[in-house]
Amino acid sequence: MTLAPLRLDDLSWADLVEAVRSRIPAESSGRWTLHAPVDPGMTLLDLQAYLLEQQVYRLDQVPDAVVHAVLRLLGVPGPAPATAAVTVLQIVPQAPGTRLRIREGASFSREPGRGRDFYLDRDLDVLPVCVAGLSVREGTGDRDRTADLAAGRPVPLTGVHGRPARVRIRLSVSGDGFPDGGTLSLLLALEQPAGPWTGSRTPDGWTAGAVPDVPPPVRLSWSYGAVGDTAPLPEGAVADGTGGLRRSGLVRLTLPATAAGAEVELVLATPASTYAAPPRLLRLSPNSVPAHHAQRVRLEEAPDGPVVAQLSGRPPLPGLTAVLPGDAAGRLIDVVRFTLRERDDTGSGRTHDWTAVPDLAFSGPLDRVFTVDRALGALRFGDGLTGRIPKPDATGPGTVLRAEYRLGGGPSGNGGADPAVGVPARAAQPAALLAFPALAGFARPQPQRAAEDESPPGDWVFTGGSSDTEPPDAPCTARALVPSTGGAEPETPAAARRRAATALAVVTRAVTAADHEELALSTPGVAVARAHALVGAHPSHPSRNVPGAVTTIVVPRVPRAAGDSTAPDAVPLPVPDPGALAAVRARLEAGRLLGAQVFAAPPRYRPVRVRVTLSADTARRQLLDAALRRFLDPLTGGDDGTGWPFGGVLRPSALLRAAERALRAAGDRTPVQAVAAALDDGPYESCGDLPLRPGELPGPVEILVCTTQPSGAAPREVRA
Repeated sequence: MTLAPLRLDDLSWADLVEAVRSRIPAESSGRWTLHAPVDPGMTLLDLQAYLLEQQVYRLDQVPDAVVHAVLRLLGVPGPAPATAAVTVLQIVPQAPGTRLRIREGASFSREPGRGRDFYLDRDLDVLPVCVAGLSVREGTGDRDRTADLAAGRPVPLTGVHGRPARVRIRLSVSGDGFPDGGTLSLLLALEQPAGPWTGSRTPDGWTAGAVPDVPPPVRLSWSYGAVGDTAPLPEGAVADGTGGLRRSGLVRLTLPATAAGAEVELVLATPASTYAAPPRLLRLSPNSVPAHHAQRVRLEEAPDGPVVAQLSGRPPLPGLTAVLPGDAAGRLIDVVRFTLRERDDTGSGRTHDWTAVPDLAFSGPLDRVFTVDRALGALRFGDGLTGRIPKPDATGPGTVLRAEYRLGGGPSGNGGADPAVGVPARAAQPAALLAFPALAGFARPQPQRAAEDESPPGDWVFTGGSSDTEPPDAPCTARALVPSTGGAEPETPAAARRRAATALAVVTRAVTAADHEELALSTPGVAVARAHALVGAHPSHPSRNVPGAVTTIVVPRVPRAAGDSTAPDAVPLPVPDPGALAAVRARLEAGRLLGAQVFAAPPRYRPVRVRVTLSADTARRQLLDAALRRFLDPLTGGDDGTGWPFGGVLRPSALLRAAERALRAAGDRTPVQAVAAALDDGPYESCGDLPLRPGELPGPVEILVCTTQPSGAAPREVRA
């Protein structure tokens, strides 16, 4: 049964006064006769009732410290701090062909002066490089896909599962070229598969949500050089933020010296493309870098510094607060580092590290801890019992305090990507054209630019200092290639309690078969659409039931949007890549029971043939073929549209209903006389059920349409 929430604060001041007044005659043995407000005794009782009401109210509240303690006891992270929005900026020099360097910490803003500056996470070499074309190996040759990418059509980068793959990115170098060791930062935006499954999308390669330790789907090799004469880049020259083209991300390539006016190419190749589905490229943008709505501040203070003065100019009493400089009120995100020189018992000064904690209630008198007050932009220290009182040594010269913290964050940094430049909203061009200026010039109704490699200026203004660029004061702009997301204010204790209630329901241990499936589906960094646990199945003993062994079959997410089934890169029978299987198995291994053996395996497919007999010819054969394939699909099949059941029984009657339903939906009244099905090379069965083995799925599926003719004519069989 469900218990009602316990409420302790159920007495008001009037209730308390009335309860005491009713007991006066008995407790005073009738000697206290005047109970009016003018009586001094009643005045004291009223005051005591007021104080007691406040204590009862506090008793019914749960302090933040208790919330933090319960969350820690349950193993749930405490209230989350403020977070900063992140986006990807493409830097555009105002002088075409200019080579420059933007240093870490440089800032850009779409609205200067309004506190919405975004700061670069790392140094960026802006190279005079323009993407001139893209070609992908198809069969025995290469097909130029530049126009497809510029028009916003996704470009599959590989072929079918297991075939070799090669992608050639042609680059045009202008200006003065670049010397040896120049780093090209390239954004590869990939399409994520859409479908009826639930769960978050695969994280991108520039936010904190990206999972860096997932094994890549394939081993990629990068080459660079003149067109048709490339050489492999040395080990360590490539930092792949896409995880092997598993997700969108930034790729940083350290390139050899290249002269101006050269036509070069990057070649991305793999001997076997073991992707679950060919990765589809949406955008290819050079000179891109992540930027956060967070300013990193480094602070060093001598004995006369303002923060040191706040700590040393007051008596070492409880409740010391140090306000940080730099307009930190309402903008303080977190404190990465805080060190303070303190005087020890011997009289000499030593530097100690202090740590930020969510609450001081669980700290001892010797713990060097503090809390972060975002609203005030200050650090709050302990009282000597819960947290140490800071006592800086400000007597001698030298650095007393070193701090590193971030300012910004919050939802004000969230926003959309920049629209295409120079195009009206009603006829906006695809954003991918920004990587192909030559094609962009043809796409918009304006005169052709003088230089083919000249990119239009961005909407973001450079707000950094002169030393943030090399050479100094180099003019440049930027554009946001992706929406800026992730900015939020600190989590309240109430929100943390609600999150904890959800987190406690998340499966973390593999006990039942459903637990194995849930853990596989929630594997971070990989896209898993379905999972099915086979208890007692061991890969080395397929015909035996092995106690303690559990094999989880994994079906990956692959494109299942409209038109994907007929696309050249369609994946009717999805198979997970080796890296995804390794990640799922590692997650199951971490949550398994002691003595249990866990395995992750790809789906088991069994060939199915379906024969449909119609009483008359129809022009809806393709529709009928697509409907039956969709009904038997491992991701969208079944009666509920969530995928054909693992080991599900093939019933000709169910196939008959699916065929009739598809024809009626198209307005076709052609009667379906019979539907028969067969497994492998066996005979057709039109009445009995055809059971699949445990864990099997139908595929590949072959559809045959037979049309009965008038009397005396033989039936005509048509392959749909």
